[in-house]
Amino acid sequence: MTIKEILVHVEPGAVGERRLGYALSMAKAFGAKVTGVSVVLSPTATAFAMMGDAQIYAAAAEASEESCSAARTLFANATAGSSLPTEWREGTGIPVEVIAAEAGRADLAILGRDDRSDPDGAFYALPPADVMLACGRPVLVLPSQSPTAFSAKRILLAWKSTAQAARAAHDALPLLTQAEEVILTEIVAKQTATKYEIAIETMADHLRAHGVTVTVRKFAQAGDAGELLIRIAGESACDLIVAGAYGHNRVREWVLGGVTYSLLNASPIPCLLSH
Repeated sequence: MTIKEILVHVEPGAVGERRLGYALSMAKAFGAKVTGVSVVLSPTATAFAMMGDAQIYAAAAEASEESCSAARTLFANATAGSSLPTEWREGTGIPVEVIAAEAGRADLAILGRDDRSDPDGAFYALPPADVMLACGRPVLVLPSQSPTAFSAKRILLAWKSTAQAARAAHDALPLLTQAEEVILTEIVAKQTATKYEIAIETMADHLRAHGVTVTVRKFAQAGDAGELLIRIAGESACDLIVAGAYGHNRVREWVLGGVTYSLLNASPIPCLLSH
């Protein structure tokens, strides 16, 4: 995989501005195109968001359009005079569906955590888990207090012998090969494995064959594995966490795995997740 096009969800406000700055910085590091996307709520999406209150549909639609216009202005100002190839796109519909569809033509999507911490942010909610589990692309989720410049000198790569973890390692190779150190980390549960697994040392050899500088670390599981990964990444001064994302659709609602939930909701460090 190469990173030649980065999609970023753009919304007005300080949080959105930091996210856009991070995306542009990352694009510069990889010589990639940046596609900014915002969404105008369709009547169906507005009705859903307003929970059936017809009296405020029009006001909601207007607020959505104003938010998108402010995002467009932010993107134009941030990219003015840039040598990077850029593109602005607006979609009308349900935000998750629009962003997930647009991400399909990018190599990587950058989203916010959707904790609604910025009162000047987008009018609509955009749960990154919903996009991540639907788009078929790696998603880089930034916390509200994200850095404004991309850095991935030290990366924690979470390993478990699963398809999702293997996919995450493959998707992140362009970043892993440029990192000064990749800390390949496994949280080992007490129970004995009941299926054939790829050992973490074998995965480390595979990464080294791609030119990745790898350090292997194993930890016994104690409490929440996601919180443990976050703590290890912080203590190791990592700039980025890479992990497989786990979830399934149950009664029209995505049910996330415990590690995925913790990384999405509690990590102060940017997380690159692949499903």
